[in-house]
Amino acid sequence: MGFLNFLKGKLPGQPKKYDRKAIEELLAENKKTSAPLVLKGVEMPGIDLSNLDLSGADFTESNLEEANLQGATLRSVRIRRAEMRDANLSGADLTGGDLAQSRLRGADLTNADLTGTTLFGAKLEGVKWGNTTFNGTTISGAQMSGVNLEGVTFGRLDAVDVQMEGAILRNANLEGAILTGANLAEADLSGANLRDAQLACTLRNANLTGADLTNAQLRYGDAAGANLTDAILEGADLEGLNLEGATIADEWRK
Repeated sequence: MGFLNFLKGKLPGQPKKYDRKAIEELLAENKKTSAPLVLKGVEMPGIDLSNLDLSGADFTESNLEEANLQGATLRSVRIRRAEMRDANLSGADLTGGDLAQSRLRGADLTNADLTGTTLFGAKLEGVKWGNTTFNGTTISGAQMSGVNLEGVTFGRLDAVDVQMEGAILRNANLEGAILTGANLAEADLSGANLRDAQLACTLRNANLTGADLTNAQLRYGDAAGANLTDAILEGADLEGLNLEGATIADEWRK
């Protein structure tokens, strides 16, 4: 066994310790064959990868806790089931990226581009948002309790079963969003644009004051205790919607 271990130590291969220099060398080598960077299950906590072009890279199940990815190009990356707690992704381009089931608690996503990004089942509590681009983003099944996304415009948001209880979504544009099965209990959706949204979900004690629910689908959802004062409900499907204790104009009670 000792000889075999000796041979393993002599065999050429990727370095066991990954720092910025090692990653840059791998990128340069892969560029010769246009091969993407593949580093699955690798320990890289705190690594500095800021401003690097890591398009197409695969960091599945790797540890990128507190990693610095500020301004990095991460188009079409695969960072599934990775540890990314407190990572700095501010200004990063994550267009088409797949971060499904990754743990991003406390990460910084300010000014990040999440166009077409998949965050299915991701842990997103405490994430810093601000001027983040959402367009065709998938957050289905993600954990986002208490998130503050006031005034954000979401383009074609896929948020089935997302956990957003207590979220602050005042004046947010959620037109056409798919929120089926979502938990929006006690969320603040006052003034939000929810036109054509799929809202067969939990809205218990939510604030929907002045929200635009034109043509929204709320069939068999739960809006018990919700405040729908001055909400626009023209064309909305309220069949089977639980409105027990809700504040809503009598004309909309069935």
